[in-house]
Amino acid sequence: MTNSWPTKKLKEIKDSEIKDQLLVAHDQLFKNDAFLLEAETHERSISHKLAEYLQQQFKGWHVDCEYNRHGLHPKRIPGIENCEVDRASDLVLPDIIVHHRNTDDNLLVIEVKPRKNDAVDECDDAKLSAFTSKDGDYKYQLGLFIGFDKLNEPQIIWYKTGQQKNYELSVMSTVAMPLHKIMLFFRTTVFRS
Repeated sequence: MTNSWPTKKLKEIKDSEIKDQLLVAHDQLFKNDAFLLEAETHERSISHKLAEYLQQQFKGWHVDCEYNRHGLHPKRIPGIENCEVDRASDLVLPDIIVHHRNTDDNLLVIEVKPRKNDAVDECDDAKLSAFTSKDGDYKYQLGLFIGFDKLNEPQIIWYKTGQQKNYELSVMSTVAMPLHKIMLFFRTTVFRS
């Protein structure tokens, strides 16, 4: 089976490019779908709209919500079933992924929470660490936790090679800050690939 979509190989995209494209999608979410954030709707509603905007930025890539496959097999992270009481399985459904389906080209994995006070929990941390681990099955180039806080600055935690990368990073919406200022701040505060 050959892939018919235009591809750009993993690692050909710099981390800074991924982050820039994410910020454009984030800005569109705040501009067009502020109600979802203000009303603290379910994370699936927010993830869906953010994924739509990400698809516009990542041409030639698939942007999927709650995609449960690694090739033809279910996505699994052994041991994840022990991270919370209600969890009974090692099957995982990341909120949003940017990838090429049925390949190992895994670019970005995102976990979303509709409220900033829903800090990255043990399960989300374990998932993002496993998804970005260079020794794991998935090897996403970057992982991202976004904890929204209505129209205020969200909590942002990046993951690279299985580790949290805690950078002071402001991604205020256009309501509070023009996109070009967000981009300038972003470029001056994140790690370089």
